[in-house]
Formats: sequence, C-alpha cells, structure tokens
Amino acid sequence: MFLKKLLYISMPVILLLSGCANKTPFPHHGTEVNNKDNSGKRWADETNINSVNESNISSKDLMSQDKQVRISFPVQEYSKLSKKGRATVKGRIYLDNNYGNKIYGKNTRLYLNPVTSYSKQWYEQSYLGGHKLTKADKRLYNYLKFTTSDANGNFSFYGIASGSYYLIGSVNYDNRKLRITSQIDVIRGKVININLTRETN
Repeated sequence: MFLKKLLYISMPVILLLSGCANKTPFPHHGTEVNNKDNSGKRWADETNINSVNESNISSKDLMSQDKQVRISFPVQEYSKLSKKGRATVKGRIYLDNNYGNKIYGKNTRLYLNPVTSYSKQWYEQSYLGGHKLTKADKRLYNYLKFTTSDANGNFSFYGIASGSYYLIGSVNYDNRKLRITSQIDVIRGKVININLTRETN
C-alpha cells in the first residue's frame, strides 16, 4: 500500500522531468534559436545583421571598395611650381590601328599635369596599373593646363612653365574612350612638338 502511494505521488515528477529532457536550452550547430538567453540572442542578432548588410551592398559599393586611396596632396611640392611660362607645347593626338590608319582625336580635351609624387601615383596606379583612385584633391586643378584639339586632332598649349608634365588626352574608338598619356619635358621659351599616340590594341 505504501509503495502504491509513493508511485502515485512521484509519477507527475517523473513525467515532468522526462518532458524537459526533450527541450534544448542552448543552440547547437544548425539549431534555430528560440530561447531568450543572452548567448542565443546575440547569435540570432549577429546572423540577421550580417544578412542585411550583405543584401544591401550594391555593385557601385563593390566598385568603390576596389579604389586605391590617393596620397595626401603635397602642398609644399606644388607651391614650388610656376604656373606661367613662355614655352609652347603643340602636336597631334591619334590612335594607330596597326594597318597604317590613324584615328584622330577630334575636338577632344587635353591637359598638362605637372609631374609630382601626387600625379606619379595616378600615372603608375591608374594609367599603367588600371586601378581606380579616389577623387582628386580640388587644389590640383590650379596647376593643370587645358586645351582642345581641332577636327584633325591638332592641339597647342601656350604660356607653359618649364618642367616635366604628363600630357593627357583621349580618342573615341569602337564605342570606347581610350586615354593616352606621355611624359614630356618642357624647356623655358622653347616650342615642344609631340605626337600623342598609342596603338589601338
């Protein structure tokens, strides 16, 4: 009689314990988190944040991540440059298609960019290396010289100070704008004749 009463009293406790054994209070590998413990909540929140961030990355953002960061604008280096001179730079811009035909840069913009550590980074990493750079410092434009070619690709720069420059222009070819760059040395009071050209590849 005593054993029957003991079994009758302990049965609900046994059933309760056996039910709890089937519940997992902490997440395991691949287990969805439904509990409210701190570790479980953090795990769930981090998963949601990562998925939202990944879905919000656009193609434009991915391209911007590939950009090379420009060096700081070297103020002292540029302050030593003369903005006016007495030299002339003239010539013709065109592409060579390897068949003896020239494709001239008609009414295209050209500019002279003084050779400095700042412009050298652009030349090596962007023009030669093919990488995109972050936006140029606005102060750079105070030292650039611009001109526009005629319908036959002829161009001229006047009043150029002596020094080394990157001569830069572009020609439209096969629905693309192909940039051409050449480093030149300008001598005070001289006329520099140069053909700015490259192969179409």
